[in-house]
Amino acid sequence: MSNFTKGPWVADKTSRAIGPVSKDDDQSNGMVIPIAWVEFDPEVEIQAANANLIAAAPEMLRALQFIQPWVPTQDAEATHLVEQAIARALGQ
Repeated sequence: MSNFTKGPWVADKTSRAIGPVSKDDDQSNGMVIPIAWVEFDPEVEIQAANANLIAAAPEMLRALQFIQPWVPTQDAEATHLVEQAIARALGQ
């Protein structure tokens, strides 16, 4: 499953929405197109940290996929962690 909303994603500082920024030539230009919201934790700092982590997901997946060919030569545990994270991100 790799049909997800392509990044980069951002975490809106005021609405707690997470998603890509609209580049459409209409009233939505520059707005975050929400794919998720972070609202669970009552601490605003924790909500912001969670939102930033989720917003970084597309870049982290891309980075893991990029380094995956080199990891097996280094460490079996690292190989397992990288493969497991990629599989989870792809819904496998």
